[in-house]
Amino acid sequence: MSRFVSPLSLLFLIAILACQGPQVKSAEKEDFSSPQGKGYRENSFLGPQSINGKGEQNVLMVAVKFPDVKPKLSLEQIKKRAVRGLDKYVREQSYGLARVKPHFMGWVSLPDSISEYRVSPSNFLVDRGRVRKLIEDTMTAIEKKVNFSQYRHLLIIPGVFTLPGKGYGMMCYSANPGMLTGVRGNPRYVTLRSKGGKEFSGGIFVGTENAHLGMFAHDFFHALGGVYAGKRLVP
Repeated sequence: MSRFVSPLSLLFLIAILACQGPQVKSAEKEDFSSPQGKGYRENSFLGPQSINGKGEQNVLMVAVKFPDVKPKLSLEQIKKRAVRGLDKYVREQSYGLARVKPHFMGWVSLPDSISEYRVSPSNFLVDRGRVRKLIEDTMTAIEKKVNFSQYRHLLIIPGVFTLPGKGYGMMCYSANPGMLTGVRGNPRYVTLRSKGGKEFSGGIFVGTENAHLGMFAHDFFHALGGVYAGKRLVP
Protein backbone atom coordinates (compact mmCIF):
# COMPACT_ATOMS: atom_id res chain seq x y z
CA MET A 1 0.00 0.00 0.00
CA SER A 2 1.25 3.49 -0.78
CA ARG A 3 2.31 5.66 2.12
CA PHE A 4 0.48 8.58 0.55
CA VAL A 5 -2.96 9.15 2.10
CA SER A 6 -5.33 10.53 -0.53
CA PRO A 7 -8.03 13.06 0.36
CA LEU A 8 -10.67 10.39 -0.38
CA SER A 9 -8.95 7.96 1.98
CA LEU A 10 -8.83 10.61 4.69
CA LEU A 11 -12.53 11.36 4.32
CA PHE A 12 -13.28 7.66 4.51
CA LEU A 13 -11.23 7.20 7.66
CA ILE A 14 -12.82 10.22 9.31
CA ALA A 15 -16.26 8.80 8.48
CA ILE A 16 -15.70 5.33 9.93
CA LEU A 17 -13.16 5.64 12.74
CA ALA A 18 -14.94 5.46 16.06
CA CYS A 19 -13.12 5.59 19.37
CA GLN A 20 -9.96 3.78 18.32
CA GLY A 21 -7.37 3.73 21.10
CA PRO A 22 -7.11 6.53 23.70
CA GLN A 23 -9.85 9.10 23.25
CA VAL A 24 -10.78 12.50 24.55
CA LYS A 25 -13.72 11.87 26.84
CA SER A 26 -16.96 12.84 25.12
CA ALA A 27 -20.70 12.42 25.34
CA GLU A 28 -22.42 10.03 22.94
CA LYS A 29 -25.43 11.13 20.91
CA GLU A 30 -27.74 8.95 18.87
CA ASP A 31 -28.98 9.87 15.42
CA PHE A 32 -31.57 7.81 13.60
CA SER A 33 -30.85 9.00 10.06
CA SER A 34 -29.03 5.70 9.58
CA PRO A 35 -31.26 2.82 8.43
CA GLN A 36 -29.55 0.66 11.06
CA GLY A 37 -30.34 3.14 13.87
CA LYS A 38 -27.93 4.12 16.65
CA GLY A 39 -25.32 4.42 13.93
CA TYR A 40 -23.29 7.39 15.15
CA ARG A 41 -21.10 8.41 18.03
CA GLU A 42 -20.24 12.00 18.82
CA ASN A 43 -16.57 12.57 19.68
CA SER A 44 -15.42 15.95 21.00
CA PHE A 45 -12.23 15.83 18.94
CA LEU A 46 -13.21 14.08 15.68
CA GLY A 47 -16.88 14.99 15.59
CA PRO A 48 -19.68 12.55 14.59
CA GLN A 49 -18.42 9.10 13.59
CA SER A 50 -20.29 6.36 11.74
CA ILE A 51 -19.88 3.09 13.60
CA ASN A 52 -21.92 1.38 10.87
CA GLY A 53 -19.10 2.10 8.42
CA LYS A 54 -16.81 -0.40 10.13
CA GLY A 55 -16.56 -4.14 9.63
CA GLU A 56 -18.18 -6.37 7.04
CA GLN A 57 -20.56 -4.65 4.65
CA ASN A 58 -23.08 -6.92 2.96
CA VAL A 59 -23.57 -5.43 -0.50
CA LEU A 60 -26.09 -6.68 -3.05
CA MET A 61 -24.69 -5.93 -6.51
CA VAL A 62 -27.07 -6.14 -9.47
CA ALA A 63 -26.02 -5.67 -13.10
CA VAL A 64 -29.11 -4.61 -15.06
CA LYS A 65 -29.77 -4.22 -18.77
CA PHE A 66 -32.33 -2.37 -20.83
CA PRO A 67 -34.32 -4.01 -23.64
CA ASP A 68 -33.01 -1.57 -26.26
CA VAL A 69 -29.33 -1.42 -25.25
CA LYS A 70 -26.65 -4.09 -25.47
CA PRO A 71 -23.92 -3.89 -22.80
CA LYS A 72 -20.37 -3.49 -24.09
CA LEU A 73 -18.66 -5.19 -21.17
CA SER A 74 -19.11 -8.81 -20.13
CA LEU A 75 -20.48 -9.79 -16.75
CA GLU A 76 -17.05 -11.14 -15.81
CA GLN A 77 -15.42 -7.78 -16.55
CA ILE A 78 -18.01 -5.97 -14.47
CA LYS A 79 -17.80 -8.50 -11.66
CA LYS A 80 -14.02 -8.20 -11.50
CA ARG A 81 -14.25 -4.47 -10.78
CA ALA A 82 -17.41 -4.42 -8.66
CA VAL A 83 -16.71 -7.48 -6.53
CA ARG A 84 -12.97 -7.99 -6.24
CA GLY A 85 -11.87 -4.45 -7.05
CA LEU A 86 -14.20 -2.64 -4.65
CA ASP A 87 -13.49 -4.96 -1.74
CA LYS A 88 -9.74 -4.61 -2.20
CA TYR A 89 -10.01 -0.83 -2.46
CA VAL A 90 -12.19 -0.53 0.65
CA ARG A 91 -9.88 -2.77 2.70
CA GLU A 92 -6.82 -0.77 1.70
CA GLN A 93 -8.29 2.71 2.09
CA SER A 94 -9.82 1.88 5.50
CA TYR A 95 -6.62 0.16 6.69
CA GLY A 96 -8.63 -3.01 7.27
CA LEU A 97 -11.43 -1.39 9.26
CA ALA A 98 -14.04 -2.15 6.59
CA ARG A 99 -14.56 -4.85 3.96
CA VAL A 100 -17.14 -5.70 1.33
CA LYS A 101 -19.08 -8.97 1.36
CA PRO A 102 -20.70 -9.03 -2.09
CA HIS A 103 -23.62 -10.90 -3.60
CA PHE A 104 -23.47 -10.35 -7.36
CA MET A 105 -26.43 -10.88 -9.71
CA GLY A 106 -26.75 -10.28 -13.46
CA TRP A 107 -27.87 -9.78 -16.07
CA VAL A 108 -31.22 -8.66 -14.68
CA SER A 109 -33.61 -7.33 -17.34
CA LEU A 110 -35.53 -4.11 -16.74
CA PRO A 111 -39.01 -3.66 -18.27
CA ASP A 112 -38.64 -0.34 -20.09
CA SER A 113 -36.32 1.34 -22.58
CA ILE A 114 -33.35 3.36 -21.36
CA SER A 115 -35.18 6.60 -22.15
CA GLU A 116 -37.46 5.91 -19.17
CA TYR A 117 -34.48 5.75 -16.77
CA ARG A 118 -31.94 8.18 -18.22
CA VAL A 119 -30.87 11.00 -15.87
CA SER A 120 -29.16 14.36 -16.22
CA PRO A 121 -25.36 14.50 -15.86
CA SER A 122 -25.86 17.39 -13.41
CA ASN A 123 -26.40 16.49 -9.74
CA PHE A 124 -28.92 19.27 -9.28
CA LEU A 125 -31.03 18.41 -12.34
CA VAL A 126 -31.47 14.68 -11.77
CA ASP A 127 -35.09 13.48 -11.91
CA ARG A 128 -35.66 11.72 -8.58
CA GLY A 129 -38.57 9.81 -10.04
CA ARG A 130 -36.29 8.16 -12.59
CA VAL A 131 -33.80 7.23 -9.90
CA ARG A 132 -36.59 5.65 -7.87
CA LYS A 133 -37.90 3.84 -10.96
CA LEU A 134 -34.47 2.30 -11.66
CA ILE A 135 -34.17 1.06 -8.09
CA GLU A 136 -37.71 -0.19 -7.61
CA ASP A 137 -37.85 -1.88 -11.03
CA THR A 138 -34.57 -3.64 -10.15
CA MET A 139 -35.99 -4.71 -6.79
CA THR A 140 -39.16 -5.98 -8.45
CA ALA A 141 -37.16 -8.03 -10.95
CA ILE A 142 -35.28 -9.88 -8.19
CA GLU A 143 -37.70 -9.80 -5.24
CA LYS A 144 -38.52 -13.52 -5.47
CA LYS A 145 -34.83 -14.43 -5.30
CA VAL A 146 -33.54 -12.03 -2.67
CA ASN A 147 -34.12 -11.28 1.00
CA PHE A 148 -33.34 -7.56 1.05
CA SER A 149 -33.06 -7.50 4.84
CA GLN A 150 -29.78 -9.42 4.57
CA TYR A 151 -28.01 -6.48 2.93
CA ARG A 152 -26.87 -3.10 4.19
CA HIS A 153 -26.18 -1.65 0.74
CA LEU A 154 -27.33 -2.04 -2.84
CA LEU A 155 -25.22 -1.34 -5.93
CA ILE A 156 -27.02 -1.17 -9.28
CA ILE A 157 -24.88 -1.37 -12.42
CA PRO A 158 -26.69 -0.26 -15.59
CA GLY A 159 -25.24 -2.17 -18.55
CA VAL A 160 -24.74 0.76 -20.88
CA PHE A 161 -21.55 2.57 -21.86
CA THR A 162 -22.00 6.06 -20.48
CA LEU A 163 -20.40 9.46 -20.81
CA PRO A 164 -21.79 12.74 -19.40
CA GLY A 165 -25.15 13.23 -21.11
CA LYS A 166 -24.84 10.02 -23.13
CA GLY A 167 -25.93 6.47 -22.45
CA TYR A 168 -27.49 6.45 -18.97
CA GLY A 169 -26.59 10.13 -18.54
CA MET A 170 -24.50 9.99 -15.37
CA MET A 171 -21.76 7.46 -14.74
CA CYS A 172 -22.05 7.14 -10.98
CA TYR A 173 -23.98 8.59 -8.04
CA SER A 174 -25.19 7.89 -4.53
CA ALA A 175 -28.97 7.49 -4.45
CA ASN A 176 -29.57 6.75 -0.76
CA PRO A 177 -28.61 9.08 0.84
CA GLY A 178 -28.35 11.39 -2.14
CA MET A 179 -30.30 11.68 -5.36
CA LEU A 180 -33.56 10.36 -3.92
CA THR A 181 -33.83 13.42 -1.68
CA GLY A 182 -31.33 15.74 -3.34
CA VAL A 183 -27.73 16.31 -2.32
CA ARG A 184 -28.35 19.74 -0.80
CA GLY A 185 -30.68 20.82 1.97
CA ASN A 186 -31.76 17.70 3.86
CA PRO A 187 -30.28 14.47 2.45
CA ARG A 188 -31.66 11.38 4.16
CA TYR A 189 -32.39 7.70 3.72
CA VAL A 190 -35.72 6.80 2.15
CA THR A 191 -37.50 3.47 1.82
CA LEU A 192 -37.82 1.83 -1.59
CA ARG A 193 -40.47 -0.78 -2.41
CA SER A 194 -40.84 -3.46 -5.05
CA LYS A 195 -44.23 -4.10 -6.65
CA GLY A 196 -44.58 -7.12 -4.37
CA GLY A 197 -44.17 -4.95 -1.29
CA LYS A 198 -40.56 -5.82 -0.40
CA GLU A 199 -38.71 -2.90 1.19
CA PHE A 200 -35.14 -1.64 1.36
CA SER A 201 -33.91 1.43 3.25
CA GLY A 202 -30.15 0.93 3.20
CA GLY A 203 -27.41 2.64 1.25
CA ILE A 204 -27.89 2.60 -2.51
CA PHE A 205 -25.39 3.67 -5.15
CA VAL A 206 -25.45 3.41 -8.94
CA GLY A 207 -22.50 3.00 -11.29
CA THR A 208 -22.64 2.24 -15.02
CA GLU A 209 -20.68 -0.57 -16.65
CA ASN A 210 -17.77 1.74 -17.55
CA ALA A 211 -17.64 3.68 -14.26
CA HIS A 212 -14.14 3.66 -12.77
CA LEU A 213 -13.42 1.87 -9.51
CA GLY A 214 -12.73 5.19 -7.82
CA MET A 215 -16.24 6.36 -8.76
CA PHE A 216 -17.78 3.22 -7.27
CA ALA A 217 -15.79 3.75 -4.08
CA HIS A 218 -16.57 7.46 -3.80
CA ASP A 219 -20.34 6.93 -3.93
CA PHE A 220 -20.16 3.84 -1.75
CA PHE A 221 -18.47 5.99 0.90
CA HIS A 222 -21.45 8.38 0.84
CA ALA A 223 -23.68 5.43 1.73
CA LEU A 224 -21.18 4.12 4.26
CA GLY A 225 -20.84 7.40 6.13
CA GLY A 226 -24.55 8.11 6.09
CA VAL A 227 -26.33 11.22 7.34
CA TYR A 228 -25.91 13.05 10.61
CA ALA A 229 -27.75 16.23 11.64
CA GLY A 230 -28.97 16.83 8.07
CA LYS A 231 -25.60 16.39 6.35
CA ARG A 232 -23.77 13.49 4.75
CA LEU A 233 -20.71 12.59 6.81
CA VAL A 234 -18.71 11.96 3.62
CA PRO A 235 -19.13 15.14 1.52
